[in-house]
Amino acid sequence: MSSGAVPTLLPDGPVSPFDRLLLWLALIQGSSFTLSLALNGPLPVPASTLALLVCALWGLMYMLAALGLFFTFGLDWLTWLLRYRLPLALLVAGALGSSVWSIDPLLSVERGAHLLGTTVVALYLGFRLSPRQILVTTSQALALLLICSALAALLVPSLGLEDYHGRLVWRGVTASKNTLGFWAAVAILLFAVRAVETPSIVSRLSWLGLAALAVGCLVASVSATSSLALVIAALAMLYVHAATELRLGIVPMAVLALLVGGLVSLAVGSIDTAELIGRSGNLTGRIDVWSETWRLILDRPLGGYGYGTLWFPTEASVRIQERLMDLSWTVYHAHNGLLQIASEVGMPLAVLTVIVVVQQLIETLWCQYRRPQGATLFVIGFSVALLVSNYAEARLLVNRDLFWIFFVALPISVVRQAELGVPAWPSSSSARWRRGQRSPAERRAALERRRDLKRRLRLKDGSDLPEGIAADAVRPPTERG
Repeated sequence: MSSGAVPTLLPDGPVSPFDRLLLWLALIQGSSFTLSLALNGPLPVPASTLALLVCALWGLMYMLAALGLFFTFGLDWLTWLLRYRLPLALLVAGALGSSVWSIDPLLSVERGAHLLGTTVVALYLGFRLSPRQILVTTSQALALLLICSALAALLVPSLGLEDYHGRLVWRGVTASKNTLGFWAAVAILLFAVRAVETPSIVSRLSWLGLAALAVGCLVASVSATSSLALVIAALAMLYVHAATELRLGIVPMAVLALLVGGLVSLAVGSIDTAELIGRSGNLTGRIDVWSETWRLILDRPLGGYGYGTLWFPTEASVRIQERLMDLSWTVYHAHNGLLQIASEVGMPLAVLTVIVVVQQLIETLWCQYRRPQGATLFVIGFSVALLVSNYAEARLLVNRDLFWIFFVALPISVVRQAELGVPAWPSSSSARWRRGQRSPAERRAALERRRDLKRRLRLKDGSDLPEGIAADAVRPPTERG
């Protein structure tokens, strides 16, 4: 078990009932579907009781994922993690360790344990399932989430609507309007990929219809950040797809990416971003939050205030935020992913988060370059959308959330599939690309095979034998007279 190679099932084989159950639980729980029903749904059971049941279900998921990892892979999964995902392991360990200097150690221990459990669930899904298996089920779950959200907004206003500055907007069966907006944006990307990849006209129209529903949910949620994330993620996917279809090498792809990125940065820097996404000049109060958060970071730059202490406050923990921050309202997150991480666990771990992000992006792009396919292309789009959304939202290192589960699981699944060399979600274009772009080692091996075949043919008819050696000496026994 010291090799670090994690054996997996065939990526395109049937999903076991256990894996399917855990994936569905991760999708339903992580998208805040169950929590939203518990807190906002018109159910006869008290919300506090239902919230405890939701928390207990998370605990059951942690246990099942941990047992699944150890019974399936032994300790090989841990060896692989430390060898190929050391920055991620250090990041989670640092969040747990922040309880040592936290201003509320018990709260940091509790939420750090949830972060560890959520990460274990993500690791199990990434090791056990191929990208195609994850995304096929995810597309079904997102379709269900959007349909239920539309019905809730239209038929159960107490569940499906929320007041946003005096205006009722959609939040559906998720925790907030921005959560609905983000998953609607992700669904548009995924449904578009499914529509392109499917050969059936009926299926293609069905996915396009669901994409139209997702657009409606995104518009009704009034989530400007998610809309911006969708546009940038779609452009990134189109660029990567075009680069691989044109058979560009790594260096031309990198140069073109830098040029495009520079032009986009120049354009964004020359316009009013707040006006672009339809917000007020202070991004609906976010600049005030960023200013206060930065002040807290400067007060404790190395270790922060402890994981889970400042943000997503409860009735018991909101006192910490009220005491430390000079704001007249309760803020549920820092409205910026890196600022939130730096304020809770310190600037060194915020830098480590950037390293994790860069590592996973490079690996995913390499996998797409090596074996182009729709599933990997979607993972790139999701990663870009998640990063863009962290400009005005906080969706990194968040426990009990599908954002973090997908951030960890999807790149691992893509890399593991590349290690196995098994194609998934193939398309005619990717098949043409693979035929035309073989690695130097593959070309040398093919040339050697052709040379060996010619040598065997010459030996068989005796045309290439040294003088004085009979052809019968090298023929198989069954061909000798």
